[in-house]
Amino acid sequence: MLFARATTRPPRRSSRRGVTLIELLVVLAILLLIFAMGGVLIGPPLKKARLASAANDILVLAKKVPVESRTQRAGQGLFVFLKATPGTSTFELVADSNPAPSGDGVFQDPSGGGTTDALIASIPSIQLPDGIVFYDMPAPYGNCWTNWGASGTAFVLGVDFQGRAILPNGRQIAGTAAINLTHADMASGAVTPLIVHRITFGAVWSVRDTLLVKDPAATGGWREF
Repeated sequence: MLFARATTRPPRRSSRRGVTLIELLVVLAILLLIFAMGGVLIGPPLKKARLASAANDILVLAKKVPVESRTQRAGQGLFVFLKATPGTSTFELVADSNPAPSGDGVFQDPSGGGTTDALIASIPSIQLPDGIVFYDMPAPYGNCWTNWGASGTAFVLGVDFQGRAILPNGRQIAGTAAINLTHADMASGAVTPLIVHRITFGAVWSVRDTLLVKDPAATGGWREF
């Protein structure tokens, strides 16, 4: 008769070992260090790019003002205004359609209620991205809204039939109007150098973006590009 002999073998230990808490903490610390270094190295260039993009968007919109002035009212033309609202950081185009059909040369805010001009809906408005702010500058560059005509809480410049830059009352501006844009972190000093995109409007509607970089060693404390 055959008997099966029972044998007792110790359980095999897995060759795979789990991750200890210390190892996990070390990996997390390394990842946090990498993210922190990435923020320092990548953050400022991204903010500069966002600022440049916002300035370019306004530049493109502003250059459409004289074009729209000529094409409004089936090609007969209307005064067209560039309206900027600092409270909402929005820019939009408004046609002088009050009273229709030829307009009166004066800006009436479409958001003001009552008898108003017409927002040009076919041209998308622009809203500045988060972090982009208006920046007041000392002489010789002047303040952010130099020579802009104020209409309630908005600032307005327009173009007449002769392509001249005008205020909301229809009168031609004297000198140059300007918008100064920067990033909030640059304005606070958290990111250096301080960079400002200065968008200027000539008396005969011409739009230009000048890049200003803060440099105490430069004449006037700024370098222009």
